[in-house]
Amino acid sequence: MTLIPLTEQEVGVGKPLPWDVLDAEGSVLLEQSRIIDSEPLLAQLLKMGLFRAAPERNAAEEKLDVAGNGATAEVQISSLSQVQLAPGDLVQLQTLHPTHAERYQVRMIGFHAPVSLMVTSPTVQGRLVFVKEGQQFLVRGFVGKDAVAYKTRVIKSNLSPFPYLHLAYPETVQSMRIRGSSRVSVELVTSVNGPAGSAAAKIVDLSCGGARMMSPKPVAAKGDDVKLSFRINPSGLDVYLTINAKVRAVSRDETANSQVATGVEFVDLNEQDRLYLTNMVYQNLLKDNL
Repeated sequence: MTLIPLTEQEVGVGKPLPWDVLDAEGSVLLEQSRIIDSEPLLAQLLKMGLFRAAPERNAAEEKLDVAGNGATAEVQISSLSQVQLAPGDLVQLQTLHPTHAERYQVRMIGFHAPVSLMVTSPTVQGRLVFVKEGQQFLVRGFVGKDAVAYKTRVIKSNLSPFPYLHLAYPETVQSMRIRGSSRVSVELVTSVNGPAGSAAAKIVDLSCGGARMMSPKPVAAKGDDVKLSFRINPSGLDVYLTINAKVRAVSRDETANSQVATGVEFVDLNEQDRLYLTNMVYQNLLKDNL
């Protein structure tokens, strides 16, 4: 359910409410036709935040922001069984608050079609986040090269034998193909070995096919073959990569204290390194962009 914030002019004192008035979580505070009979009460309610439900749309017609960037033209609609999210997959729960959506990383535990999905309970800095039964979320995740998303609500929150949530099994799931050129912002220290010798740089964005590095001085020239060595942490696994690359661009970045920006394309990636990189990129897309 999408919520629309209400203003004092839309509510008012002494007027029958034209719709149910809801709080930020979508719970009904005042039923339709109810009359607010005093200014102090209205002021207190407005301070809490008042909302109404947006007109309902067919779930199969409403396109979700699957990739978290506003793009919906390429969204495909399917069932959860077709998407094949698996136990252990990292997914993101986004609250459906209209003004400040919170995002939490959780893991799939399993599902019981067509009743519920089970995910770990969200935490922030090691502390459990309070989640109400009935609370609605937008769930996002990755399956292969597809970003997926669906709306759901909390059926049950359990603490035993460990904290986990039962989420309502979705009628439909929407997906979007993530292109191989998708880049994520990172901060990875790397060594660069090439014709000019060995130097240090910082990888500032990364894709499955290349990277952009920043350094105080040039580390290579356009067209050079170089070898990058850096450490990544896909899905909590510490991995040290040594990758061959070709320098495609070198420029002075005046917006970054006149640092040198070097763009490289990875070459001759083995299957294992490609898998690690893909995992790393998708993990960061989920965390930062989705």
